Amino acid sequence: MAEAFAALSIAANIAQFLDYARQLISHSKEIYSSLSGSLDEHQDLKLIIADIKNLAQESQPASSIRPLDADKLGFRKLAAECEPLADKLLGILKDLEVPNDARFRRVQAVRQTFRGVAKKKDIQDLQRRIAGIDVRLRERASRMLQNTHYSGITSAIISLTQTNERLKMNTDLNLEKMKLELISTLDRGRDEAARQQQAGFDMLSKQLFSLVEGGQLVAQQQTILQTLLFEEMEQREEAIKDAHKTTLDWMFERNETQFMNWLETGNGIYWVKGKAGSGKSTLMKYVSNHRATLETLRRWAGAEQLFTANFFFWNSGYPMQKSQVGLLQSLLYQVLRTYPALIMEVCPLNSFRRSWKRKELFDALDKVSKQTTLLAKSCFFVDGLDEYEGDDEDIIALLQELASCPSIKICVSSRPWNTFLDAFDDSKWKLVLEDLTRDDMRKYVHTMLIQNQAFSEMSKYDPRCETLVPQIARKAQGVWLWVYLVVRDLLRDLKGEEEYPLLQRRLDSFPDELESYFEDIIDRIDRIHSEETARIFLVAVTAVQPFPLLSLSYLSMEATDKDYAIRMELCGLSIQEAFQIKRKWRKLLNSRCRDLLEVDHITLGGVSSFLDDRVEFLHRTVRDFLRNNYQDELRKRAGDGFDARCSLCKTIVALSKVSVSDSANDGSNVVFPALELVEELVEEMLLYAQSFERTEAQSMARLLDEMNRVYCLRFAPCGLWTVWTEKRRKMPQLWDFPIRDYQEGTFLALVIRAGLRLYVGEKLEVDKVLTTKEDGHPLLDYACRPERYSTIIAQLEQDNDPDPQMVHLLLEHGSDPNQLMGSNYKGHTVWTFFILSCYCRSVRPRESDKAFTGRSSLDRYRAVIELMIDHGASPNETVRIPPSIPLPGRWTCAPLQREVGGPFEAVERDGTEVSIHWALQRIFGDHQAARFAQRMEEVAQRNRPRALYFWRLLRRT
Repeated sequence: MAEAFAALSIAANIAQFLDYARQLISHSKEIYSSLSGSLDEHQDLKLIIADIKNLAQESQPASSIRPLDADKLGFRKLAAECEPLADKLLGILKDLEVPNDARFRRVQAVRQTFRGVAKKKDIQDLQRRIAGIDVRLRERASRMLQNTHYSGITSAIISLTQTNERLKMNTDLNLEKMKLELISTLDRGRDEAARQQQAGFDMLSKQLFSLVEGGQLVAQQQTILQTLLFEEMEQREEAIKDAHKTTLDWMFERNETQFMNWLETGNGIYWVKGKAGSGKSTLMKYVSNHRATLETLRRWAGAEQLFTANFFFWNSGYPMQKSQVGLLQSLLYQVLRTYPALIMEVCPLNSFRRSWKRKELFDALDKVSKQTTLLAKSCFFVDGLDEYEGDDEDIIALLQELASCPSIKICVSSRPWNTFLDAFDDSKWKLVLEDLTRDDMRKYVHTMLIQNQAFSEMSKYDPRCETLVPQIARKAQGVWLWVYLVVRDLLRDLKGEEEYPLLQRRLDSFPDELESYFEDIIDRIDRIHSEETARIFLVAVTAVQPFPLLSLSYLSMEATDKDYAIRMELCGLSIQEAFQIKRKWRKLLNSRCRDLLEVDHITLGGVSSFLDDRVEFLHRTVRDFLRNNYQDELRKRAGDGFDARCSLCKTIVALSKVSVSDSANDGSNVVFPALELVEELVEEMLLYAQSFERTEAQSMARLLDEMNRVYCLRFAPCGLWTVWTEKRRKMPQLWDFPIRDYQEGTFLALVIRAGLRLYVGEKLEVDKVLTTKEDGHPLLDYACRPERYSTIIAQLEQDNDPDPQMVHLLLEHGSDPNQLMGSNYKGHTVWTFFILSCYCRSVRPRESDKAFTGRSSLDRYRAVIELMIDHGASPNETVRIPPSIPLPGRWTCAPLQREVGGPFEAVERDGTEVSIHWALQRIFGDHQAARFAQRMEEVAQRNRPRALYFWRLLRRT
């Protein structure tokens, strides 16, 4: 795509050169009219000629560059032909210039004009050659742009248009229309007479530049927008059931809810308060997309642009569906796709990377609200604050900060928890959902039952059937989920040709509370499945995100073979075989867990989507019930020794051994999970393994070693990496660190960063020289700076603070804090590089890093520094702080100068060297730095007698 627009850019430069040259040759103007003594256009032409010369030089392809496409090569040849014309024209212009210091500039101008007459023959020759290049330029550009010639530019425009549609981008740039207008201009320009009639500059160069700049701009906008898009962004909204017809219309009655008044004149936050299962999500989906909502908001916005966006928290879903990053990223994406012109203005320059941080997203939304390019107002709808996986007060503070902007208002929904009551209950902008839905429930129940033929027939001869409708609405107490479940059971009875007496008994037996209903469902599951049911529920509750349906086939193996994942061989499945397994387990899941767990649909899919079908809870209340009220009972039923974290790790290892192909027979198009999926599987397993170590004081060494072995085998055919972890995607810098981080390392390095102390300790005991090996990246650095870049880690908002116990473990097994990091790290040791990273975070923190912002985080950094001091970290080393990192006071000015007697040891082009003590002062303050200095002195005192004793022994010998 870039190549196509680059070729067109060359054509645009050539056209601009030809336009300016023709204009200068064809028209007579007074030379002295320019301050420089030549026409202003002469100066512009010099710049254009310089560009043409550069293009001509670039047309000489280097041997290392792949061959140029025909279009680009053709335009570059034309550019090369322009060079001698440019030189000749510049020579003529130079001869015609009036010097700045000419005493009689008007007289001198006349003389120069007469001299120009002598150049008439040269000028005519130039005109002829310019006309020839112009014809060839138009022919090649026209051929390139014609639909019949499926050129790179045509392909690029089609690709950009399709991406626009996929991203739902509301761009004003119609590249296809611009292309057609350009073709029309090219066709008209083939007629020399028509060209001569054009007034002023030819439109060709302007149109070429417009198409090039438009295409490049759209490509940049799309690239940034795609970094905001995540797969599960609209998944939750799509899964929410639509409101039943004729229900929820009361929301738009002004006296009933004040919602319409808030939309039109209100500000701040409107709170939808409701019990669990009361239909909050359905209401939020309904109002956020309703025509009345949008029309009223447009009156509020007036002449300004209106942005609307929504987000639906889902605690049982993926990390991005329950985090602040997911919320902000989704809102920003929806705003920017509505008005892409703001993308380059509000997004940071490094937005082309893969991961966004909370602060960057918040800052971008803040810029949207404050930018002046487009006056706009925004209304956001955020459902399920109680489903946010984090501190309730954090999400409240975030939304209140957003809503404090006069141009932003937010409608939120949640359960009536104390934190939300404290934050929103005093406002007049609120409603209690269960107080308003009884009539809607009657309508829904009546419609669902009456449209059932058996019920309709029964009602004709037994009028008692009609009494079921108000009974259900009354007993529901405003909980829609309860209504849905009751009606579903009654319809099942009607399908079995049951009559009114049993229907009434069914309704009477239905528990008033959802929790009792869930318990009743579990109790009604066939007892023969009791153990398997409990295990599936425990796995679902423990999983950090919905787990693949395919993994249930491996989970079932654990009942007969606890080591199945290790014994299992690498194997292959065809797409059809994988589909059959998933279809079978969808039915088995229903018999084991009834409707409490579900899989929306199963797709045959392709070889890359065999893990796409995921198991989810019927409703968030199911997960809450199992986790908070029923987990102990499930553990009893699951059997001795069962641990859901271990089981999840086993299924991940098993899934890692499976490859899928188009055909099981010929093995064509064999696909092992993509690198992104491999990374997520590994990181997910490490999360479970760490949790298991912390609570059970055991490592998962056998499973971890097996996973390492499997991936080594999987990636061995690649032949480019000594260890498979090196094939994991290199993440871009997630924060502005001055030195490019080259660490990737071995599997042991990976588990060190994951904090698996017991596993690492076992490996160090087996191989006692692991920490002292001089080749490779120091293991101690992985513990001091446990950076983990995967999507799941970012989404779970895990901190990257060091683990003092891991650092202590490595130091006790021989790691040296004074070990050099390697040539890429500019002479830093593990010790000095850790100090540098601490300094950088203290002066330029990342949002994802909570380092130095909380006592527990600060304590971990202090503990690591004390451990390194105790194990011989040199107090006399210096830390080189690169120029991009600010220094306090006057030292922030560039260039940095050494202060005599000051803390700086040296000043170089690549940074300023400061003492360890100076850096610690700036990071932790004078008091703590003094304590570190005292500790260093104490360590030195302890080591000094040993050194003296050593020298005495030498003298005696």
